Amino acid sequence: MIRLLLIIVFLFAGIIPASSQSTFTTITINKNIQPGLVLHLPNNTEVAEGTILQKLKETGYSPETKGKFFWKKNKRDGFYVFNGVTLSALNNQKLDMYFKVQQESNSNKNQSIIYLLVSKGYDNYISPEVDSVSFLAATNFLNGFVANTASYRLNLDIETQEKVLKTAENKLVDLQDDEKSLIKKIDGLNADLRNKKDDQVMQEKEIANQKIKLEALKAKVVKY
Repeated sequence: MIRLLLIIVFLFAGIIPASSQSTFTTITINKNIQPGLVLHLPNNTEVAEGTILQKLKETGYSPETKGKFFWKKNKRDGFYVFNGVTLSALNNQKLDMYFKVQQESNSNKNQSIIYLLVSKGYDNYISPEVDSVSFLAATNFLNGFVANTASYRLNLDIETQEKVLKTAENKLVDLQDDEKSLIKKIDGLNADLRNKKDDQVMQEKEIANQKIKLEALKAKVVKY
């Protein structure tokens, strides 16, 4: 146990940069306690899950997804399992990675926690004591999530803003179309108004003519 603690201290205090947030922890999976890593992120679980997929794709891995982010069939005891992930630091040695993403707390929905277990297959989970090189490679891989999460969050914000902009532009086009339609209606109404005024003038002339005829007829009446 003392040897294990010394290795952990060496890995996380001596090698990993101070800015890194991942730390060694023990994780329960299938009722067994296993060595793993934990990382706290200043983003919600949706961003954390998206970052996992982004980081996996950077390794050349093609996560099988379905729906929003992860394919639920790949979930085991609350962990999303990705088999055969290769890390360049290990000369592309294949590893199985188990991720669990949780909300930091009910009162803090904008922060999340990522738990990571790494195995060499058949639930052969690695630890810094058994395989310090592989454990360090997994640690560095997880540490990269901090920067990638910020990048992923920024890309999401850009996509969201692009949609907001597109919606605003579409609304402007709709308003311009409405304006054209109203102008067309106004032009039509103005034409109708001019026609009505012309009709009134003609009708006034007709009335005047009929009055003249009426007066002429009255003038023929014999006065006794």
